[in-house]
Amino acid sequence: MNEQQFAQTLSQLDSNIQPERDLWPDIAARLDTTCQQKPDNTAVAAAENDKRSGLRHWASAAALALVTLIGWQLVILPTSPQQSAASPNAELLLLQLYEQQKAQQLAQVVAVAEGFDNWQQQLVIWDQAIAQVRRALQFYPDEPQLLAQLQQLYQQQLRFIQQATLQQPLITS
Repeated sequence: MNEQQFAQTLSQLDSNIQPERDLWPDIAARLDTTCQQKPDNTAVAAAENDKRSGLRHWASAAALALVTLIGWQLVILPTSPQQSAASPNAELLLLQLYEQQKAQQLAQVVAVAEGFDNWQQQLVIWDQAIAQVRRALQFYPDEPQLLAQLQQLYQQQLRFIQQATLQQPLITS
């Protein structure tokens, strides 16, 4: 049935129809019963509010404990810059090892071998290549290929120093 049919059927009804009996006493009785039950509903609602507020207090306490725990961990546990300062990375270990070996070799140089007149210029070129790889390692720390390349450059440089110079043997006492 659409709206037009509904309106037509409604207009055909007699508007002077009266109920067979008086409905007010039943309505009044139901209203009284509802009013008498309302205080009980209010008590139930108050009890539910107490439960909810108790839950809110526990939830607030739990959230506060969680925030305190996280704050405590941030203070106690070292952050990444502190960790990296505490434990040197692979690049720094390579740098220390090879610079120490390079300094030892250069300290033992007595003369330059034939055909290596510009050996110091070659060392500068290797130092520049090493600096470029170290810059790349700043963006990609602990990248295995860059670390391998850095190690290879250091080894090449040390071999070149050995070939290009005549070195005094190290005397150990």
